[in-house]
Amino acid sequence: MKKFTALLLTLVLSAALLAGCGEKAQEQASAETPAGTEETAAWPEKPIEIIIPYSPGGDTDFNARAYTEYLSEELGVPVVATNVTGSSGTIASRQVKDAANDGYTVLFSHTVMNVNEMVGIADFGMDDFEIACIAAMSPGEVITVRSDLGVTNLDELKAYTQEHPGELDLAIDFGTMVNINGLQMQQAGIDVNLITAGSASERVAALAGGHCDIIINAYGSVKDYLATGEFVALGTTGSQTAEGLGGIPTAKEQGYDITLDKHYFFAFPKDTAPEIVEKFAAAVEKASQDPAYQESIMTAYAQEPFYASPEDGLALMEASKEIIWSFEEQMAG
Repeated sequence: MKKFTALLLTLVLSAALLAGCGEKAQEQASAETPAGTEETAAWPEKPIEIIIPYSPGGDTDFNARAYTEYLSEELGVPVVATNVTGSSGTIASRQVKDAANDGYTVLFSHTVMNVNEMVGIADFGMDDFEIACIAAMSPGEVITVRSDLGVTNLDELKAYTQEHPGELDLAIDFGTMVNINGLQMQQAGIDVNLITAGSASERVAALAGGHCDIIINAYGSVKDYLATGEFVALGTTGSQTAEGLGGIPTAKEQGYDITLDKHYFFAFPKDTAPEIVEKFAAAVEKASQDPAYQESIMTAYAQEPFYASPEDGLALMEASKEIIWSFEEQMAG
């Protein structure tokens, strides 16, 4: 009887010990397995929202929406675009920065984020996001005047401003890339006043209505006016000539350092799982190769398809940041 009792006690203690080891092993396995692995593997399971920092109808809005149909097909869930405007794009950027990092909220913005950070409109920058990729590149903004000004290139514009100092107004949106272009123009000896006139469409209306003399806008927003002859293109801010712009020379080709490339990017909130970011980037890259997508961006904005990985994209953004921050003193003044 004593032997039976001892054996029973031994079995009970062994069972308890094994159970304890099993629980400890399970806890250790759980600690070593990243949280949300199953959810990450299943992503996406619901609609993805792309936040656009500008109003409908502009180049940023167009480029984001040009991707949505193709991304929906590639990812198997609806990809919807939402415009969140205000404060030169920073309201939308902050909304995404502060969103849950579950892969269902994505920012579509561009080089302007570096300007926002430099002027202090935003207290955050590219490092506060997970950059998925550079998805598009502008062929360069178009430096545009009304035809009644009587100038056709940047040399003629510079000569006019020297003969009429302080007379011409360049419409900008403070804290944006065209703000930097305006400072570059002044630095190049073209005497213009920088006046705030709002969004791209508002600047077009201001030029057409005679409320300003010069604008620097995406090609798609001015091409109809160029076709009628009401507006004249003096040059572009791109770093290289774009075939789709019909021979408009760059400012750089004309001897003027009025250059800042606009790269459009997709970005997730910080610490979004790398697997999600990579899967989304792969879908963007595939979509960028679709002939229908390529035709749509050429027709609307004379854009060639452009894609860059997160690493290459960050290098491009750092290069633009260097240009932008060189104007910190002028912007502060």
